Amino acid sequence: MLLDIKNMLNESVKKFGDNSAYWVYDKEKKICSITYNDYFCDVVGLGTSLIELGLKDKRIAIVGENSYEWVVSFLAAICGVGVAVPLDKQLSKNELKQFLNNARCSCAVFSTELEDVFWQIRNDGTTGLEFFINMNKEKSDNDILALREIIAEGKKIDNHEYLNTKINHDELCTIIFTAGTMGVPKGVSLSHKNIATEVELLSKSLNISKDDIFFSSLPLHCASECICGILFPLSKGASISFCKEIKHNFEISGVKKYYITESSSIVAIDHNGLGFQLLPGMRAKISNPDPETGIGEICLAGDNIMMGYCDDPETTAKVLKNGWLYTGDLGWIEQDKYIHMVGRKDNVIITNGGNNVYPEELEKLLNNISYIKECMVWGEKTEEKNNEVVVAAIFINEDNVRKKLGKVNSKLELEQLIWGEITKINDGLPLFKRINKIVLRNEEFQKNSSGKIIRWYPANKR
Repeated sequence: MLLDIKNMLNESVKKFGDNSAYWVYDKEKKICSITYNDYFCDVVGLGTSLIELGLKDKRIAIVGENSYEWVVSFLAAICGVGVAVPLDKQLSKNELKQFLNNARCSCAVFSTELEDVFWQIRNDGTTGLEFFINMNKEKSDNDILALREIIAEGKKIDNHEYLNTKINHDELCTIIFTAGTMGVPKGVSLSHKNIATEVELLSKSLNISKDDIFFSSLPLHCASECICGILFPLSKGASISFCKEIKHNFEISGVKKYYITESSSIVAIDHNGLGFQLLPGMRAKISNPDPETGIGEICLAGDNIMMGYCDDPETTAKVLKNGWLYTGDLGWIEQDKYIHMVGRKDNVIITNGGNNVYPEELEKLLNNISYIKECMVWGEKTEEKNNEVVVAAIFINEDNVRKKLGKVNSKLELEQLIWGEITKINDGLPLFKRINKIVLRNEEFQKNSSGKIIRWYPANKR
């Protein structure tokens, strides 16, 4: 049984010490490998230095692009120092300050591109940050510490407190903020046990070996990438690549999964198109199912379910009830093991006839149209009878439209082309589900850093 990530790293180093853990670019832009032994020494060196700085049991923010340095910072924080708080590098200065304060961070580790922002935050003096560490610099200056320098210093210090620290499995390990596609992002508090359980469940579900290479593409501040794309492969002796250029030279395959931050990322994996099968050890039920369709709110239970939302007991109480996480996702369960999702509870369009329309279901159909690059569906109230009509905002696939209509095409021609395809979809739907109105867009939708369309953003409906 996996106890915690520190225990996992120790075991991985014993088994795979000379194997490649990471593939990165060196200073000459050549691809080189970093072994399990080498990166473990870096983690211990950084952890030792952070304790020497007085950061034991403190919260450490990590902000930057996907990199080896990012991972070392995260692991050093959770394996004997305190709590890691990964943050989106695309946040504005004010948003960063808000999250840093919400999570009560004492230290920030960031990439060079964010140094000016953190210098301003330092000078503002409106956060509790005591230390600022640049993960790309070689030398410390102007109160900004260099990660490489303090790692080297930590390796020289004769202090074994970091190595000897015992992890309390029930204590807070990391605070990961949700993407905020439906509103204000929430800080999800995950314990060491939550994350260790998730890694162990993945190990039982996916056949991964030391010969596999993981390509890190999603932002590391997302739970799915941090836990499933980094910690999980490290537990199996696999290696991780941050080489962006490789992405365009290979056909990359992946696993379809159902994941939410509140459950330490992956909950279930697609089973040959039959539905999402729960990871072993997890339980699911449907709350308040519709008598006819069986559709209701998906609820989950297991040791990977979060502790709660950071300093928000009221919101936590709304979603954690008697050991069950009420996900806000709607769906049904087939044969007691396959989960089928239809959409988000907050997105449902309720017609004046009391029927439910799930935007995600319609979006899936629309995205199969070759002239549509991406879309978003929502309900819009009409003045007449206070009814809600189904509206679709559509970003056109210009290349495919041009092949059909030629270079010059009017808005009317575009609408006729799109409506022709939508009519085919509508003909196969009951009246209450049919799309009544479209909005053609010239620009892509505003998205979060995970690439998901932000539904509440007003400009996405124009």
